[in-house]
Amino acid sequence: MVCPITNLEADRIDSTSYRIIVNDESYVIKHGIRFDILVEDEKFKKNKHLIAGAILNKQLSAANYDEEYCFTLILDDLEEKLKKIIYPKTPKEKIDNLLKTLYQLQNFDGEIVDISKVVKKPEFYYKHFFKSADECIYYLKELDYQGLIECHFLNDTEYPIDFQITFKGLNYYLNLMEQGNLSNKCFVAMSFDPQMKETRDAIKDAILKNDFEPVIIDEQLIESSQTINDAIIFAIKSCKFCIADFSQQKDGVYFESGFAVGLGKPVIYTCHKDWFSKSHFDTNHFPHIIYETNKELTEKLDIKIKAWIK
Repeated sequence: MVCPITNLEADRIDSTSYRIIVNDESYVIKHGIRFDILVEDEKFKKNKHLIAGAILNKQLSAANYDEEYCFTLILDDLEEKLKKIIYPKTPKEKIDNLLKTLYQLQNFDGEIVDISKVVKKPEFYYKHFFKSADECIYYLKELDYQGLIECHFLNDTEYPIDFQITFKGLNYYLNLMEQGNLSNKCFVAMSFDPQMKETRDAIKDAILKNDFEPVIIDEQLIESSQTINDAIIFAIKSCKFCIADFSQQKDGVYFESGFAVGLGKPVIYTCHKDWFSKSHFDTNHFPHIIYETNKELTEKLDIKIKAWIK
């Protein structure tokens, strides 16, 4: 049996649910309508690769991640779900995203990596939000053309066999990481008041749980040649996203989150319930995670990061 969204081999759970296994991880996919109606819907057919990519990247979860990833799709909320999916939109973003995976596939710089059994699988090309294996191969060939990788094809056919990231490609990738495009870091803007230590730990727990590295400026080693402002600006630039906690309403949090927004970085806004009424009108209309306990903050942040960032 094949999952109608991911095209992967699946087990049927009931009349509206499938389970797929990818790299020993379980994914449950539920639909609010019959599958035959879903696959014939024009909007679904046009955006199937985005829905499949969201599932394989564990975005828009409808269940507890500690147990089993669950994705629910109802045609009535398809438009809303499509707006929430984070995916590479431009050719440059697509090629950078693919290069990131290729970099992670190598065990050491210069390794020749076999991809003959990977590229044409839906779990690979859909995970990168490509519409087909052919589109994925097109971007592999473009990486090769730009000299970022050397890719070999079977007897001059379209079938990729292996690749090696070039020295130029390694430098290009490291530059992307420094810019934050492919970074695994999260900048945390918040009050440094010692009374906020438990809140700080709660935020860090949610970040680490999602395999990101928290960057809090007072925990960083700042070079003597840098001012604190230079260090803050560099750190924000090098991070993938920002969490801004407005509890205690510190001016620095407004500056740092605003700078991140100006750079086009995703910003997750949080605030303790007791402080939210004091927040400035320029930001309080943004969706905030309002929390009363630090445990609640960690849980809500975990869900938000998985749905919006990963």
